[in-house]
Amino acid sequence: MVAHSKRSDIVDNGLELVHRNGFTSTGVAAIAAAGGAPKGSFYNHFKSKEDFALAILTLYFSEIRSKLTEILDDRGQSPRNRIRNYFLLLHGMGVEDGFARGCLIGNLSVELAPTNHTVRPCLAELLKEWALLLSRPIAEAQDAGEVRNDISATVLAAVIIDAWQGALLRAKVERRPDSLDAFLGILLPALLTEPSQ
Repeated sequence: MVAHSKRSDIVDNGLELVHRNGFTSTGVAAIAAAGGAPKGSFYNHFKSKEDFALAILTLYFSEIRSKLTEILDDRGQSPRNRIRNYFLLLHGMGVEDGFARGCLIGNLSVELAPTNHTVRPCLAELLKEWALLLSRPIAEAQDAGEVRNDISATVLAAVIIDAWQGALLRAKVERRPDSLDAFLGILLPALLTEPSQ
């Protein structure tokens, strides 16, 4: 009988721990314990703590991709409404945790990107893929005349995600939704609206 690998348990539960407490302040022993494994077995599953970071980022982004695809592929809504609905979903997720956790990609970008050359390229690729996924309904909305077309869909998607990340960081600091409400009510419509002639 093959023994059950604790890797997936460590990744699943360790993700939650790091998302709540931060990467640097969460030790290997706590990560292993969260997955129901002894500290020593952590390195049976991961070459390093950075290797674990890549695993939790992969899992986290797979959840983002799933939610994004589900909402943005809803043909019952206009492309512009799908874009707004996606950010409304993210806003609701912030409400659920009292704006305490923020986005794992944003958190690790702030915490690790300046010095960690293993994790930084992964973060860059995830942000690029996120923008690519969001650019598809933006391009549809541009073709339908719903959204400004003076900026490429890819660039506009990246700007929107960057703005969301900034608003989310502020919401995390202040533990209130004001910056996210401003993003939804002011910034997102302004970014999507045709510029005045």
